[in-house]
Amino acid sequence: MGIRKLTGVYTDAILSIVILPGVLLAFAGVAIYQAKQAGKNFVAMADKLGLTLETTGRFFKKHRLTGQLRGKPVEVFSYTTGAGKSRRTWAAMAVAVGKTGGLTFSLERKVAFIDFFARLFRKIDVKTGDEVFDQQWLLKTNQPELMRAILLPELRQKLMRYAGDGISSPGFKLETYRVQYSEQGSFSTMKVCRRIEECTGLLCDLADAVEVGAEMQNPPA
Repeated sequence: MGIRKLTGVYTDAILSIVILPGVLLAFAGVAIYQAKQAGKNFVAMADKLGLTLETTGRFFKKHRLTGQLRGKPVEVFSYTTGAGKSRRTWAAMAVAVGKTGGLTFSLERKVAFIDFFARLFRKIDVKTGDEVFDQQWLLKTNQPELMRAILLPELRQKLMRYAGDGISSPGFKLETYRVQYSEQGSFSTMKVCRRIEECTGLLCDLADAVEVGAEMQNPPA
């Protein structure tokens, strides 16, 4: 009996020695492939959008695009949140806003159970008056009336394209003079890259609308 137990211990140890490095190598291989693919996709996006590619790092490189679109400074980049099992990767694009009038906002796609708890604890979102839009998006802002004026029907229609189930955690926000779109995902995925490319016009439209709203609040003398 003792011999069997000893044999089992040796077997487990051998399996650990053999399997664990293989698993680690597999994860490393996937990470390297995704990093290379993301680099290729950034090069393609830079060419398509007419932006400048900036790369840092030696082994696991980080990429971002900078430049101007419609006369506005823009940036395409990725970032992470959380750590360990809670670590998440995000793809994002930001457009600079010249004037905000002090406005800040965030738009997040509603998730049923989160929306339920938000209502339960009376964290009620701002309504635009568009029932279909309000059912899909959670809007928070420090200036509700101005935000309703900014979100014209054309903008709401464009924003609705990003409320689909095929997009992971899409969101828009305005803070520190930048309007930004982000979604959970990697630039190694072509669908994510295409959505970021297609979002450029919408972000520039949002930036223009915010600037117009700011001027309406404080018209030139």
